[in-house]
Amino acid sequence: MKIAFLAGLYGLPLETPAQIGEAVVVAILAGMVMSGIPGGGFTGELLIVTMYGLPPESLVLINTIGTLVDPPATAVNAIGDNVASMMVARILGGRGWLKAGV
Repeated sequence: MKIAFLAGLYGLPLETPAQIGEAVVVAILAGMVMSGIPGGGFTGELLIVTMYGLPPESLVLINTIGTLVDPPATAVNAIGDNVASMMVARILGGRGWLKAGV
C-alpha cells in the first residue's frame, strides 16, 4: 500500500509485471525488517524510500500511513503467533495439553 501510494505521488512506474514484482519483493523485504517489532514500520519505510531513491520528504508521508497501520498489524502478528503456538502445543500435547501444565 505504501509503495503504491508513493508510486502515484512521485510518478514511479508500476505497469509491467517486472515492476510489480520488484514492488512485491521490496514489500516482502520491508515486512521482514519490521515484522513483530512495535514501531518497526519506520525501519521498513526507510528501506522503501532508500530502495526507490525517493527524496527524504517522502518518508514523512509514508510514516503517516505507517502510524495508522502499525498498531493493528502488530496486534494481528501477536495474535497469530499465540494461535500458532497454541496449535503446536495442542498437536504435541494431545487433548489435555492445557490441563497438563496446571
